[in-house]
Amino acid sequence: MARIYGDDKLKLSYDNVVKFFEDRARKSAVVGDLSAVIYQDKNPELAINRDIIEKKLLLPKLGIDQSSIVFDAGCGTGRWAQEIIPYCGQYYGADISNGFIEIASKKFKSYKNAHFFVSPLWERKILSKGFKGICTHALSFGVMIYMNDEELKVYLDILLHLMSEKALIAFREPIGVAQRLSIIEHFSDDMEQEYNAIYRTELELFEMIDSVFNHSGFSLKESGDVHSAALSNRSDTKQKYYIYQR
Repeated sequence: MARIYGDDKLKLSYDNVVKFFEDRARKSAVVGDLSAVIYQDKNPELAINRDIIEKKLLLPKLGIDQSSIVFDAGCGTGRWAQEIIPYCGQYYGADISNGFIEIASKKFKSYKNAHFFVSPLWERKILSKGFKGICTHALSFGVMIYMNDEELKVYLDILLHLMSEKALIAFREPIGVAQRLSIIEHFSDDMEQEYNAIYRTELELFEMIDSVFNHSGFSLKESGDVHSAALSNRSDTKQKYYIYQR
């Protein structure tokens, strides 16, 4: 189909989203684990630079230590897990892709504090995995664009139920700069595969988060751009981060 601006009625197909990530997992053998999740198949140097800058910016803001219990939503191949697992108490990584979880599980099999499982992030079975109400940190990096609005609300509610009384939730999310952008069954020349996503505006994201986090004790402590203009190759979308704490 196409890239469609402003229409909030368009919906993502679950099957298409899963297929995309399983294809990415298979492609990781060719393009590497990093490009497989940053989507720079034809520009690996850009993937490396984005990864370095994102981690340099966000990692110090998380405050991870040996007492931390971390939920990594959409953990992928373990891009952030490698920065967290050696330094935290317990780590739980979830992803919709079997292929990604297989890669991450093998990569970190020597760590007894690392736990990986396959699940859509909006399925409440996550709350039965043994870490409900005890997480000190949650990482939600680039996952909300693959959810429809109703799924996103459930996901945010699940995050709330996972968190301990004193906790931090870090979001890093691509947004639509001027208006909502829905990408439906659009063939990406960069990745040479079909892509589906919803880039909400910052206002839409705030309204969605606030509607769920209201009276939870969580408040926005910090936000900003992740990348400079030099590392952003799109004019209609950009990467933002939001740190919520209670």
